Parts: sequence; structure tokens; C-alpha cells
Amino acid sequence: MKTQIQKVGIFLLLLAGISIAASAQRSPALQITDGPRVEGVGDTWAVIAWTTNTGGSSIIRYGTSGNSLTQTAMSPYADNEKREHQTHRVKVENLRPGTTYYFMADSGQGEGTGTSARSGIQSFTTKGQASNGNVPAWKANGQNTSHEALRIVDGPRVEGVGDSWAHIAWTTNWGGSSYVRYGYTQQNLDQVAEAPFANDPNREHSVHRVQLKNLRPNTTYYFVVDSGQGEGSGTEAVSPVASFTTKAR
Repeated sequence: MKTQIQKVGIFLLLLAGISIAASAQRSPALQITDGPRVEGVGDTWAVIAWTTNTGGSSIIRYGTSGNSLTQTAMSPYADNEKREHQTHRVKVENLRPGTTYYFMADSGQGEGTGTSARSGIQSFTTKGQASNGNVPAWKANGQNTSHEALRIVDGPRVEGVGDSWAHIAWTTNWGGSSYVRYGYTQQNLDQVAEAPFANDPNREHSVHRVQLKNLRPNTTYYFVVDSGQGEGSGTEAVSPVASFTTKAR
């Protein structure tokens, strides 16, 4: 009888071990491990990518207000068994030129868990000119007669990153210069890239875009955007420090 009891005890211990091992092998909850990244922007489209720790659906929820992401775009379920992480890439189409859109990445139906993960809200601005109907009356003459101070009203945004380059964009309420000051640490932004003075009288805001070149692969850079010589006011606006990491070769 004692031997029989011992056998039952051993059997129960084996079952408990199998249960613990099975629990350890369960897929982790779905998480966004990188991004979302705006990989490209045109006048009527944008490509957005992000990475998750396991397979999941690929949905972008977007709109012209951060409080109303009522539109959706999606791609097929991302699940590549040969990769440690899954890359999601969605093309958002039929957008309005010269318009700022707000969005979040949404991956659901997590492989093996059924969990979901959503990013924070980010934004991008399509290229091209907005309709003149978007220009308010106080700016219809294209002149800052009230001498309003220059402000960054959106961004900065990292619109694209390669192994040796990055595209940085931001939007100001008036025309101004376009500088990006960057470096390897937050305390030493000793490198500078620039683009021409941004001033489009046909748009409500001025969009600045600067390309950084000759960067090191797989390196984190810190940067601020700097717009000065504000149209009609001569003021300057500088963003907080942000960062991006170049791709590996």
C-alpha cells in the first residue's frame, strides 16, 4: 500500500512539473518593442512601421485630431516564424496634402496569448500645399502683422531613418529658419544640419524638413530642432531634446 501511495505522489509531482514547464513556455503578452516609426510621407500617403515581440494584427488608427482617431488602415497579420520579433508596416492612403495627422499603432490577437498592444499618439504632416481655405483670416495676407512669437506647434518628428541618414521634420506657426543640432549625448549637440528658411504663405503653418547625413550605423543620436529669425517677430523656438537610432548595416 505504501508503495502505491508513493507511486501516486510521484505521478502528481510529475504532473505539477509538466504544468510548470508548460506555463513557462507560454507566449509572453504582446508588446510593441520598437516604434511606431514614420518611414515615409508623400502628399497623400504615409508609411508607418513598428515591431512587436510576437505575431499580431497590424492596424493604424488615425485622424486630423489627436482626440478623434476615427479612420483605420491595416496590413495582414504579421507572423514570421523565422524572426525573433515581428515587423508591422501599414500604408495610409487618400490623405490630404499639407495636413497634420495624428495616429496610433494597434496590434491585437497576440500569437499564443490573444493580447493586444497600442502605442502612444504620434503625428506626421503630409507634403504639398494645403487648400487656401485652411488659412485663417488673420494670416490671409501672409504677413505677421501682429508680431506673434515663433512657436513649434507640432514635432519634431523623425520621418525616416537609415544606416547613415535621418529625416527630421517639425511645424511652426510662422516662417523661420530650419536647423537640427545633434550629437552622441544630450549634453553635447555639437553637430548641425540645416535646410532653407521655411515660409509658405499659402499654408496655415510652416513645415521644416532637414536631412542628417554621414551618420554612424546602429547609433543613438540626440537632437533638438531650432527655428529662428521668426517671420515678422525675429523670435526663436527650440524643441526639447529627442532621439533616434540609426539602422544597422
